[in-house]
Amino acid sequence: MTRRPSFAPLAPITLALGLAGLSAGCDRRMTPGPPAVHSGADPQTQAAAAAVQAATPGVAAQRFEAPPAPPASPVTGHPRLWVRAADLPKLRARATPANPMFKELAAVAAEAAAAMDKGSIPSEGDCEFSRVYCEAHAELFAFMSLVSSDEAARNDHAARARKILLHIVDRVNKGDAKDPFNHPKFSTGDRARWAGESFGLTVDWIYGYLSPQDKAAIRPVFLRWAEEQLKSSTTSHDHPEPAGKLNDPALLKEPRKRRYAVNNYFTSHMRNLALLSLAFDEADDPPASSHKGTYPRLRDYFANVTGAWLYMTDGVLRNDARGGTPPEGFQYGPATLAYVTQTLLAIQTAGEADPAKWGPQVHLDGNPFWHEFIPAHLHSLSPATPAGRIGPTHEAAWTGDGQRYEYTDHIDPFAALGLHAQNGGNAERLNALRWMAIHAGPGGAAGLARRARSQLGQVHKRHSILYFLLIDPAVTPTDPRPSVPLTHYGPGMGQVFARTSWGPEAAWFQFQLGWEHIDHQHGDGLSFGFYRGGEWLTKERIGYGAFFGNSEQHNTLAVENDRNRRHDDPNRGGLWQRGSQWPLVHTHDPRVLAKSFAQDYVYVLGDATALYNSDYEDIHDVTHVSRSLVWLKPDHLVLYDRAATGKEGRFKRFFLQTPSAAQIAGKLATVTTPKGQKLFVTALLPESAVLVAEPYKPTGTWDTKPAEFEPMLATLRTEPPAPMPKDARFLHVIEGAAAGAAAQPATLVRTKQGTPYAGAAVKGTLVLFPVALGPVSQVQFTSLPGITRHLVTGLTPGASYDVIRKPASGGDEITIRPGSRDKAANAATADEGGVLAL
Repeated sequence: MTRRPSFAPLAPITLALGLAGLSAGCDRRMTPGPPAVHSGADPQTQAAAAAVQAATPGVAAQRFEAPPAPPASPVTGHPRLWVRAADLPKLRARATPANPMFKELAAVAAEAAAAMDKGSIPSEGDCEFSRVYCEAHAELFAFMSLVSSDEAARNDHAARARKILLHIVDRVNKGDAKDPFNHPKFSTGDRARWAGESFGLTVDWIYGYLSPQDKAAIRPVFLRWAEEQLKSSTTSHDHPEPAGKLNDPALLKEPRKRRYAVNNYFTSHMRNLALLSLAFDEADDPPASSHKGTYPRLRDYFANVTGAWLYMTDGVLRNDARGGTPPEGFQYGPATLAYVTQTLLAIQTAGEADPAKWGPQVHLDGNPFWHEFIPAHLHSLSPATPAGRIGPTHEAAWTGDGQRYEYTDHIDPFAALGLHAQNGGNAERLNALRWMAIHAGPGGAAGLARRARSQLGQVHKRHSILYFLLIDPAVTPTDPRPSVPLTHYGPGMGQVFARTSWGPEAAWFQFQLGWEHIDHQHGDGLSFGFYRGGEWLTKERIGYGAFFGNSEQHNTLAVENDRNRRHDDPNRGGLWQRGSQWPLVHTHDPRVLAKSFAQDYVYVLGDATALYNSDYEDIHDVTHVSRSLVWLKPDHLVLYDRAATGKEGRFKRFFLQTPSAAQIAGKLATVTTPKGQKLFVTALLPESAVLVAEPYKPTGTWDTKPAEFEPMLATLRTEPPAPMPKDARFLHVIEGAAAGAAAQPATLVRTKQGTPYAGAAVKGTLVLFPVALGPVSQVQFTSLPGITRHLVTGLTPGASYDVIRKPASGGDEITIRPGSRDKAANAATADEGGVLAL
């Protein structure tokens, strides 16, 4: 007899890190070992699931033609990292009090100089002042030594930067094991992730002020730190494997390993290694006999940057993660993309962006991801800007871990990508990123000064530098959104975005179905969000850690599987008991099988079966999970879900997160939002569905506490009545409406002959879905009075069909079959996603 888990909340799921540690940085997730040798699943069940996947190809990515790479020649002078010598005249011309960005930068530098004059910078111990690291102050002063219009001021800033830098270097060279700068993880831990760029940039920016003795002291430290990147183990797979391979497909062979190349630690190591390897001149970087590392010179490590680290990251971004959004989600993803773009910017300004020499990965514009980043990011931001901590701020279509549901400053990736565009003559991209830096950040344009002053709790002052570099006060950027389509598809992570306009009044929809193989990803396949009237009506519930990674915290399905081999582990056992997808250890990938972007509807079909099974956990009883979803713009969603297991009695549950607990009357659930809007949910299937609505209640431990400012405070659950069948179907109609409105009636419709279909009629539209995925021979149904539009999904994209209408009692009888040139039939063509609109 199968033990059926209860729905009651589990005991707190414990992680290795406490909440204080999470606030400080990224947690290490233990990557599982080798998969189980054998599987206990029924071979016929596995074969059936594989057959369905093989018969239904996914949606192909849009064809991309890479522009040619511009000529590149290595730069021998300084500065050459992020800033070029040719940039200095215009930057110094902008370094005046009349420039708001320089005004904030100068104020930050003045505060640091005052603290330094008082002896607070540099300091012993952790070497920080007001939570800002000493090396970040060195970077700040080094930058001011480039752009200050007064020579005496430049010299003073350079002297300050040199003093701080050598203070740190001397401490490292002394070798005191108790010194924080000699900690084995100093160069690969959180501090290096947050401010590790400071060292390479500072040396490059004050290179002319460093004596031969200074360089001789600095270089062994850089060599040590460079070697430590190659062997980093801060989290799983955070350095290229197999080690020593360059430009080798073996680096990309294993999906889980290669996908960690878009983890924030991996990419920060890459950025820091790139800057360390490019900072020194060849004459000052002879082979070091005392260095026992992989390479004898700093500059030799650059081949590893491009041939291993960037080779992997570029490969994942152009394939596994294509679409413009970071796989780690909104808390860590912005940093990941920043580290990648900062690496590519350094390669460009150093004159090393030569594909013939280093490979196509050094050519930023050769990767479609960066062309898709701007539209994807704009689509990830809410139409309206509710009040935030520093003013009106967009809400994000969040994925992954989150300690606070709050859109953060994205100047790091914006500036690096914008400066790269400026250097390459891409005026359109530069304009868009400047506009986004001014208007899209927390607080909007009114909060720009505070953001430019690095006053949002950073442990560095890099943002002040980047705002000054990116924003030219003589240029007023224009809003790029009118030229961006109202829909966006990211094939790598299976993301669909759509909205009715770019105005604040727009309705907005997002959907996701991607792989879940690296830190901070959740079991959120098939989840979606719906926004109207300036607020979310439903979306996933955000939190941090393994508990919120389970699928019942998202708008998706939970399906009971076999008991996993690690069921005694609190985290993994919790996922099994809740019927979750399997972040980190699902064996194969889910797929978006079809999508349609029409003027008045959006359709998406996704197969998430692979996310519920795992060779590693030795569980394979979930034979099918898929979702067909149609958004009838602007206010209705129709969802048809399929869930099947190989054994009877396994639960299958539909979850929807809501801002308040729904009031249930029969098959209708009614939710009232904070703004007084209504969210109506009508459960048409399963027959005699059991609906349960309840407030979300944390257990009192940090891991069950939602993100700060999280608006989804309740859950609606639908499941079949007992006993649980092997195969279940869910059909829900979701409607957003103004306060005081009544729900539109929704009616279940089933076909009587041909391929079985089921669907819903609502507000003059009938939407039909195949009961099972596969070939469609014929669809025959009786329409209902008042129906003026029919959407029949699940057909062959672009195929021609005969449509035959016959009057019948209660409505027209409609037959749809593959085109046969029947003279009595009307010919119709299915759209790109296999939807026939009649």
